Amino acid sequence: MSDSYTAQDTITFTDYNGEWVLADFADGSVAELAAPNELSSMTTGYNGNGLGAHNEPGRQRELTLRVIKGSADDKRLNTNYTLWRNRDIRFQPLQASFTKNVAHTSGSMTNDTVECFFGLPAGQPVQMMDTSGNIEQVVSVYMIRFANSNRTM
Repeated sequence: MSDSYTAQDTITFTDYNGEWVLADFADGSVAELAAPNELSSMTTGYNGNGLGAHNEPGRQRELTLRVIKGSADDKRLNTNYTLWRNRDIRFQPLQASFTKNVAHTSGSMTNDTVECFFGLPAGQPVQMMDTSGNIEQVVSVYMIRFANSNRTM
């Protein structure tokens, strides 16, 4: 299960250089934030008794992020990847915030925000053609794994 974000949503990152709002997005879905692990585990035993345990890895999130190749966002994300890969002491684990504005029939708005903490590259950045068919647009795809996350509304 994953959340999907578009260029209309607000995605903010914090790195060793401070906070910045991403803006150089490809067409269509630009970010997918998945929860790869379950929050709990359970075993049912004799006579229907249950034994449950909290599973801390359930707070992890895996991000697939698509930005325009060569853009300011691509350069900054690539710098973070390079610092991490080279074990540079300037690298700090990434933080990210994903906000989707949800409109209601009453006219009110709700900000659905997922904050992610302690992010590390989960794979090498790759370049690909935009999957929505625009052959003029090339995107860089970043995979980042976060240790913790929190959702607020």
